[in-house]
Amino acid sequence: MTTQNPNEKGRNSGKSATRKTTKIDSKDMSASAQRKRVLEYLRASPQTTYSLRARGISHPAQRVRELIGLGHLILSHPVTAVDSDGFMHSRVARYSLDHEPDLVDAMEVA
Repeated sequence: MTTQNPNEKGRNSGKSATRKTTKIDSKDMSASAQRKRVLEYLRASPQTTYSLRARGISHPAQRVRELIGLGHLILSHPVTAVDSDGFMHSRVARYSLDHEPDLVDAMEVA
């Protein structure tokens, strides 16, 4: 049992009840978490369907489609790529982030 100072009422207001972090949980497989990771990867460099799958994105095309629906301008170009088993595939999507919605634009959508 912990003791509380009788002069303190409730929690210490200097401590947050929830932990705030900007780090993305790589084990979270929700669609929302995957969209955040796809954006993070696309901000760094263009990505193919296979490179996104290798980073834990289950359905890259769907996540990209969702991000486009949220106002992100993501371009797709067909390329030839090698999958994780070493097989070459033509017309694999290579996604690049061209524009992100402004905060004002995002607020209008909501």
